[in-house]
Amino acid sequence: MKKTEQSRTIAAIYKRLSDDDDQDGTSVSIETQGKILTDYCNTHGFLVYDHYSDDGYTGTNFNRPDFQRMMKDAKEGRFNTVIVKDLSRFGRNYLQVGTFISETFPQMGIRFIAVGDDVDTEESCVDYDLMFPIKNIFNEYYPADCSRKTRQAFIAKAKNGEFIGSQAPYGYRKSKADKHVLEIDDETAPTVLRIFQMAAYQGYGYNKIARVLSAEHQITPAAYQAKIAGRRYSKDPFDWNLVTIYRLVRNEIYLGHFISGKRRKQSFKSKKEIPQSEDKWIVIRDRFPALIPEQLWEDAHAALGSRKRETESGFDNIFAGLLKCHRCGYALGLSSSVANGGYYMCNTYKKKGKDVCTSHYIKYDEIYTAVLNDLRDILRSVREDRKGFIDAVTKKVTVATGADEKRAEKEIAELESKIAKCNEMFRSLYQDRLSGLLTEGRFRMMSEECETEQEAAQNRLMELKRLTSEKRAADDSAAQFVKIIEQYDDITELNRDLVNTLISRILVGDRYNPQDQQRQEIVIEYRFIGDFQADRKIKV
Repeated sequence: MKKTEQSRTIAAIYKRLSDDDDQDGTSVSIETQGKILTDYCNTHGFLVYDHYSDDGYTGTNFNRPDFQRMMKDAKEGRFNTVIVKDLSRFGRNYLQVGTFISETFPQMGIRFIAVGDDVDTEESCVDYDLMFPIKNIFNEYYPADCSRKTRQAFIAKAKNGEFIGSQAPYGYRKSKADKHVLEIDDETAPTVLRIFQMAAYQGYGYNKIARVLSAEHQITPAAYQAKIAGRRYSKDPFDWNLVTIYRLVRNEIYLGHFISGKRRKQSFKSKKEIPQSEDKWIVIRDRFPALIPEQLWEDAHAALGSRKRETESGFDNIFAGLLKCHRCGYALGLSSSVANGGYYMCNTYKKKGKDVCTSHYIKYDEIYTAVLNDLRDILRSVREDRKGFIDAVTKKVTVATGADEKRAEKEIAELESKIAKCNEMFRSLYQDRLSGLLTEGRFRMMSEECETEQEAAQNRLMELKRLTSEKRAADDSAAQFVKIIEQYDDITELNRDLVNTLISRILVGDRYNPQDQQRQEIVIEYRFIGDFQADRKIKV
């Protein structure tokens, strides 16, 4: 479709409603918003290009499907006016709303009208309208206030020992008399009990327990919750996995204890949750009927904590699934046929020979010692200087930005200013072209130069924002890792549970001979923090 003629007022009608708006007196149905805005267009002689509706989407961010569709059509020049009932229907983040109305839309040549708030960018200068930012702030205050009140209500219920989850934990059901009280579910409780018994008395690990339950067609927690809620479940309802078993056996609800507040949302604008310190948890012991006796709980956890994965010959294989070939990426398999305790070798090499890969041979006791020493070094570093450790983990991200966070933020501000100046320059060039001060050829040349400069600045800006975002994410991940490893007073030996909790994979390189000394490169990638340290070179 050809771009619209700017002399005609062709409007896009945008409507939005979310659950957060239930108590907002200005929030009316999508249908009612559509009628109001259609009547407005008819009265003012506007031609409606299309209706864009986001029903059930929050106004605190702009990642909404029909809003994105509208912006795509706007970029293609399909309309020149956006009309909403009021500013809150457009969005509740006052900074983003202001950016769209004061910068984005003017750059695109789009007029913006908020009927209920008497905002029309063609009739008034929004940049200098004092009521405009105030209205936006109030629009953002509403969901923030709702979030605060909801959180306070949840905390009050938690302190009262009221279960506030949407679904009861597997093995329990909500009482019909009081939905905040849990009762033992006769249908699923036997499965929970059996999981603990398999761990405590049969020596089964997480994977084996999952395989047994899958083979017996025991319904998974996710599938059972869907069944209770009357929802369709598209996955295999009997597909148990390690993560499900791991989370279940660590849920203290099965001891009858009520624990709330382990995590909280970072802000009302974000769904990201961050861990809370233990002193902020709400703990009420013996609140609900215990499904698992305390002794069975302790026996199961002791067995899982000390358990070692064994081969058919009885060899302890605690690194199963973790060791990978640094060259081809495939797993290293364990050979227990030697008397010295076994060794690992690249499976690709064993199957296809040296033309495809090399052996990457390493003894069990060598990798065991390397990992144990590394973990002990990390634990010591954390205990000596917690902040210094987190800074060391995130250093590589800081280096990638080419500057520290403060310098990056300064450059971001400079780039944003440069982009704004480019916009002003383009508008000035356009006005000079209209007034005849610039020829068409001269205008095109100068505007292209301006666009090139602006594009370079925008690309650098996006890269810096990405890198600073990665830096903050790295800080959060490092803190999460530290929280886990701090649970250990000391690490004197390795077991399967500890290794899998802290390590995601271990890359094993080939042996080499610097100065007639055999060495081997080991890269240990930890959960949350990756391979933050220099590659390990161990003597073999």
